[in-house]
Amino acid sequence: MGTRVDRGRKWLRFAVLPALAVLTAAGCASTGVSNVGPAAKSSSQSASGTTTQVAQSGGPLASAGAGWTLAEYSAATSFDSAHSKADATTLYLVSPLGAKTVMYHWAAAKDSSWRLIDWSGDKSRALFAGSAPSTVGQLVLATGSFTSFTLPAGTQAISYSRPDGTAILATEQGNSGDKILRYDLTGKLEKTLVAGPQNTASVAIYSPDGTALAVNGAKGVEEVTNSTGATRSLPAPAGATCSPVRWWNASTILATCLASGRVAPRLWLVPASGARPTALTQQRSGHGPDLGDLDAWQLPSGLYLQAASGCGVIYIAKQASDGSASTVNVPQTTGNDNQIVTADGGKLLVRAQTSCAESTSLLWFTPATSAVQMLIRAPSGIQGVIAAVPYREGS
Repeated sequence: MGTRVDRGRKWLRFAVLPALAVLTAAGCASTGVSNVGPAAKSSSQSASGTTTQVAQSGGPLASAGAGWTLAEYSAATSFDSAHSKADATTLYLVSPLGAKTVMYHWAAAKDSSWRLIDWSGDKSRALFAGSAPSTVGQLVLATGSFTSFTLPAGTQAISYSRPDGTAILATEQGNSGDKILRYDLTGKLEKTLVAGPQNTASVAIYSPDGTALAVNGAKGVEEVTNSTGATRSLPAPAGATCSPVRWWNASTILATCLASGRVAPRLWLVPASGARPTALTQQRSGHGPDLGDLDAWQLPSGLYLQAASGCGVIYIAKQASDGSASTVNVPQTTGNDNQIVTADGGKLLVRAQTSCAESTSLLWFTPATSAVQMLIRAPSGIQGVIAAVPYREGS
């Protein structure tokens, strides 16, 4: 998985070049709950439903696999901070068909500032970042046990290790330089994987098998061996500065690159073998609506892009055979903040703004037919789904 623009909100996992400022919106939903996990309180349920005990040996968690998602939902108002009102936060386990199980619940006035950032590959734990600097939280999903610890100053958790999540990946940024570090699940340092000058080593993404990481180093995209920390610089497009977005497949890294003299980032496929990269998207002119491509997903119906537009708008585009990009309209959304979480078959999982009050819902969208399957709908004026992490076995 990739890193996120805002670790406190996690969205969707983008690695964005510093030259491009991208705004993200918060959001999630609170209706239609079908099951309640061990950590939830029935008195705080937002909708009635059958209550079941979640256990590792059975129930929804044991069934989780491709197409399942952990979604964090805030019932707080979505207005500016001067007028916002705090409310409860809930972590849901969402099935591909939209069945929701409450896995944990934070009351409005108590520890409601934790933000979901990852889900372990063995599907047993969820990783959170706290509002206090360098704080890390973990939830054992089968039992509802939530614990936390604090990493050294300037250090933030990025993700679990791959494939199973037996360690925590973190970045440390300070005046003396940046580092990528690996901690055990209790916060004890295991290894410093990368050390570089300031504004490098801030993005790190595990390969699907967990043996290597793609990082942004002093010379662009670098591959780092997880066991030894050995680093190898990978070729970059001529005159471009690149940063990894995620692993495109087991042997290729998707990177966003900014060429000299350009204002719009472009996506490239960088082979981990050291072979020359190939362009995935066309160079955008910087004259809307596509002001740069941030991520991409190949579906049977075409190549779909996470694109940036003016005023902080994030939207979905489709690249034609000639390289041009056209806007993809998602029904039941405002189009101002459609953030792709992942793809499954011919569908895209999207965190989408669904009202003018910036409420964010979670939905499946099939571009070939424009069909929308609403998983969690946020009422107008409510933040809604503030984070969503899909289950990815060994990725």
